[in-house]
Amino acid sequence: MPAIQADTAADCAAIQEIDTMDTVLEVLARTTGLRISMVVKVTDDEWACCAVRDEAGYGLEVGDALDVATTY
Repeated sequence: MPAIQADTAADCAAIQEIDTMDTVLEVLARTTGLRISMVVKVTDDEWACCAVRDEAGYGLEVGDALDVATTY
């Protein structure tokens, strides 16, 4: 996967500083019944993972970026 842009990296670092982020992702996953939850930053060019809880095994991790065109 391509590296995320510098400004996105800073935003993701700020998300990672939120002490309760793991709990938020856990509650989101349980409430929706999904085995994956995440906080992403979406721009015109990229879709970047800033916080991830991946119990589904998709292999997405913090810092992974996807081309927006592949996420439609």
